Amino acid sequence: LLYLGAGKINDKDIPHRHRMTDLILEASNKLIEANTDELQQAEGRISFTTDLWSDPCLDSYMAVTAHYYVRD
Repeated sequence: LLYLGAGKINDKDIPHRHRMTDLILEASNKLIEANTDELQQAEGRISFTTDLWSDPCLDSYMAVTAHYYVRD
């Protein structure tokens, strides 16, 4: 950042970690709302599949996939 800003970047030009957290949560909530709206418009049934796994450090992960039709 300093190279691109030619050394003219101040601390206040870089968002604080709490502000970044707020921005990420805000974007996430917008995506959740959009997905919820789209799922409510689904034709017929919605099928869900899940997958659970862990990495070598035993960190756990879960993926959820929804399959559905939406009329355009």
